[in-house]
Amino acid sequence: MTNQAEEEVDKGEAGGIPTLVLERLRCPTCGKSVTALDDGGGVECGSGHRFDRTAGVLDFSKAGNPKGSTERTFASFGYEWNAFDEVRGEDESFSTVYFRDVDFESLRGKVGLDAGCGKGRYTRFLARYLAAEVALDGSSAAEAAARNLADFPGVAVVRSDLRSAPFAPGSFDFISSLGVLHHLDDPFAGFEQLLTYLAPKGQVLLYLYSRPETRSLRSIGQSCSAGLRKLTTHISHPTLKRLSTPIAAGLYWGLVVPGAWGEKHGVGSLAGLPMDSYRGKPFRSMTLDTFDRLSAPVEHRYVWSELQPWFDKTGLVVDAARDETGWFILAHRP
Repeated sequence: MTNQAEEEVDKGEAGGIPTLVLERLRCPTCGKSVTALDDGGGVECGSGHRFDRTAGVLDFSKAGNPKGSTERTFASFGYEWNAFDEVRGEDESFSTVYFRDVDFESLRGKVGLDAGCGKGRYTRFLARYLAAEVALDGSSAAEAAARNLADFPGVAVVRSDLRSAPFAPGSFDFISSLGVLHHLDDPFAGFEQLLTYLAPKGQVLLYLYSRPETRSLRSIGQSCSAGLRKLTTHISHPTLKRLSTPIAAGLYWGLVVPGAWGEKHGVGSLAGLPMDSYRGKPFRSMTLDTFDRLSAPVEHRYVWSELQPWFDKTGLVVDAARDETGWFILAHRP
């Protein structure tokens, strides 16, 4: 971290919460500012609404009442990121793909939000540059994030649904939401709410599932996955975790390994196989992502013509948009 960022972090903390984060928090019940409790046990607003901080997680989740698919989604990701909670070496290489279009130097001294942080693997990557950051998740994955972010004093872990998060409008200079919005019943509504937290001239980075516009091996695979999900989203998470290993093995040895061999030896028919992002990655990454894709109860996939109106309607300027088996979109508020 540069001296500039260090100076920002040196503004201090109160009750274990970075000051730069604390001043952006608002009570989700009445909208008032909050102060940190001296014992580090949470925050309280001027109306006396208290929110606890336990094991590094500032918990606002009780202010909401998730039902239906939201409750099931939180249960799915809470299980996933506590079962697969370790930050691994390959997460670094995945991070370079997710953040390829970001000018990291422009983040120095800024305050960021990782909305839907999971176990915090990408929060860690951004925390190297930002002065302060919030790792937000609506599920018990926030507990895993707190463990993985304990060595980052400029990061606060907050548990809350991103659609009713406890932040003042325009709080964040940079917002990332990676692999989250496409699991909401209404992804665009979630996107609009996320933008209420974005500061003027702030940037937002999204990752959203994509789908091919023409029939291909990838589209066939997605159709098969959609059919399988009709079963897997209704079985227990421990059972699905066990099933994910043989399913991942079939994909790894049937597509990833032959594709890597074809790429190395110039065999175009094999080099063009899907799932090329897993080439050179350990099998465990495939197992994790197999569980991820088969467990969440809601999944949306997009082509660009469906996403472009999101930015037209909200007045954002798109700086970069690329589909690499998923949409990576960087945009800013003028």
